[in-house]
Amino acid sequence: MAGAVPAITLADKHALFSINPSRFNGRGPAIRRIELMNVTGSFYRFVGMNAYDTEPKGINKVQQIARITLADGTEGLTVIGYTRITDGILAKIKELIGKDPFGFYNWQDERIAGVAEDLHPYFYDADYSWIEGAILDALGKVLQVPVWKLFGDAVKAGIDTYDGTLYFEEISLNGDVDTIADIGKRVKNDGYTAIKMKLGRPSKWLKGEAGVDRDIDVFIALREAVGWNFNIMTDANNGYKDQFEWAVKLMKACAPYEMYWMEELFPEDKSLYLKLRETLLQDGFFIPIAEGENIRRHEQFTSLLADSVYNFLQPDMRTCGMSYILLMAHEAKGHPHVKLIPHNWQSQMGLIMSLHAAKISTNINFVEDDRFHNHALSTTKYQFKGGQWFIPDEPGWGVKLVPDYKQFVVSGSEVVIE
Repeated sequence: MAGAVPAITLADKHALFSINPSRFNGRGPAIRRIELMNVTGSFYRFVGMNAYDTEPKGINKVQQIARITLADGTEGLTVIGYTRITDGILAKIKELIGKDPFGFYNWQDERIAGVAEDLHPYFYDADYSWIEGAILDALGKVLQVPVWKLFGDAVKAGIDTYDGTLYFEEISLNGDVDTIADIGKRVKNDGYTAIKMKLGRPSKWLKGEAGVDRDIDVFIALREAVGWNFNIMTDANNGYKDQFEWAVKLMKACAPYEMYWMEELFPEDKSLYLKLRETLLQDGFFIPIAEGENIRRHEQFTSLLADSVYNFLQPDMRTCGMSYILLMAHEAKGHPHVKLIPHNWQSQMGLIMSLHAAKISTNINFVEDDRFHNHALSTTKYQFKGGQWFIPDEPGWGVKLVPDYKQFVVSGSEVVIE
């Protein structure tokens, strides 16, 4: 990629950290430029709608990415989260220009030991934390190590992955439950060993108990299609809001067919989820509950942890960023019943960042694969086999812009900060 630097030697690394092992000595290349751009991308197939959508997701989409350039020409890439980029956000991001990104962290030898206190307003604030992805990519390239190695040792080789693209295709394609079963077979044939399917049809797309019955039917059809040695997660996108009895009917009907988790059955409500748990236990059923993809503030995460009713918490990777996700994963270790699964949607970079976080985290046991390809990015060295992704031993995220990436940039979308 343009701006790449020669491989750094061990002596070079020691020189970088020679003054103070707990903090980089301030001799790294400063940030020279930050660029934002919208680029095209596509899902691997047509994707339907979920409980709250106004139309199917479709195939082709646009994704906003960012690139930073250091003074020595090193470049770093990331994806921008769900934050709407305002003039105020751009003004604060501009304050990073001219600063040494190594100084953004506390270091122990060549490992990041934490975010420097003066960078907390950036990396622990969802309005700005997306920029960290590009910074980490650049640091990894300067030190010639993958991003995950900046933080810790590997705890696994491959990372378990689920396909997260099964929506209401039988409705959007005017099909039936066999439509869902056929997609499930395709996903399994593609090598996946887990899939997350959308439920919640009764709230909008198939109202009333007919929607509940359809949710039950498609879940059972999917289980029969993929077999039992296969994990099925579900996500209702709050489609059972104010419909507790329907929710109980759904869960009791699906429980014998092994639901790995139920996500966002209805809006976060500790007492209601406790009532649901007790109701299911009366019949000998237990289904783990997942929540948290809308976490933006740390107190939201700690509150969900304290509720002790959620088994999987899902802060969004491209919104929260690497350091924030790793902080929350570390805090979740104090709650053995909780796993952290970074949420990811319409973001190939989000998947890659999640893989790096999972590589060094014992309690991130799955990552969400939206099977979205950003046309401007080359990720060819990542390997998928046996239901797992394997990270290449490449600097940074192991991602680069394709040589002709500009043809995929939406005209007029570029923002340059210098």
